[in-house]
Amino acid sequence: MTKHIVTTDDDPAIRKILQILLRKEGYRITPCQNGNELLDMLTHEASDVDLILLDIKMPGLSGFELLEIIQHTYPRIPVIMLTAFNDLDTGMKAIRLGASDYLAKPVPRETLVSCVKRVIMESESNQEADDERSQDIVHQKELEENLQTALLALKNTTLATLEAFSETIEQKDAYTKGHCNRVRNIAVAMGKALHLSPESIQTLEGGALLHDIGKIGISEKILNKPTSLTKEEYAIIRMHPIYGERIVSHIDLFKAYEPIIRSHHERMDGTGYPDGLKGDDIPIEVRIVTLADAFDAMTSSRAYRTALPTEIAVEELKLCSGTQFDPKLVNIFIDKEIFLL
Repeated sequence: MTKHIVTTDDDPAIRKILQILLRKEGYRITPCQNGNELLDMLTHEASDVDLILLDIKMPGLSGFELLEIIQHTYPRIPVIMLTAFNDLDTGMKAIRLGASDYLAKPVPRETLVSCVKRVIMESESNQEADDERSQDIVHQKELEENLQTALLALKNTTLATLEAFSETIEQKDAYTKGHCNRVRNIAVAMGKALHLSPESIQTLEGGALLHDIGKIGISEKILNKPTSLTKEEYAIIRMHPIYGERIVSHIDLFKAYEPIIRSHHERMDGTGYPDGLKGDDIPIEVRIVTLADAFDAMTSSRAYRTALPTEIAVEELKLCSGTQFDPKLVNIFIDKEIFLL
């Protein structure tokens, strides 16, 4: 495709010479006699211009002023400045303002042709690089969007799997219907009140839904027994955190939930089970689920007792603050009225 060059010079003789020399090299030439004519031409045909030859000293807008406008409005178009002042300072100023090169008048034919070819080639190369970068950015954005979609789908799938496991747990124990979901809601509310990270809140959500998964391995006769458990039966019940950890240890996606599953019956004073963890040795997510689990258990009907009123359950939390429950969490649970969920 024939390259289109626009020459701008107030001297008609210079315009004619440039036109003759460049047309012989196969270029299409549009001459302009001043800056206003050039800007008007660019308004309508900028996308068709491959190079501008621009005189520095002209009536009205100077070449430097025009160069700044072109750099701001049409940065794709390369500019070669023409000057009658053959000094380094003028040339360097042109380069600083964004010119691709500068030539001193009168310009020898070989110098003009060589400079024009080189600048057009460099401009094409830069444009191709810009186009590739733009395509890379678009492609990268598409990849990021696809990744986010995949992650969301995975998150939804994981959550659906967790809820399915939770439902399986509750099918074993008719008296705990909805328990895991309520514990999840309380735990997530607590995590948000504590301004925990999204990752920690996600761990709370999954761990709360799965905290009792170990009960799958315990007989319904024990789980639903309407009378007091024997010492042997209670020992079996106390094994459910260990059973639960064993179950999820085979599923990589559930690794983050293992501490909650294993330790949700630990106590701040170290008298809990199965490991006798104490105080800050119990992860914050575990302490949250422990409180949420206990509160919902107290306010839900069980085989061996009816539900406690909310106010009594809250008083029980206060009574056990510092021994069974983290005092800070108890205060937040009450102050933020999370018990009203």
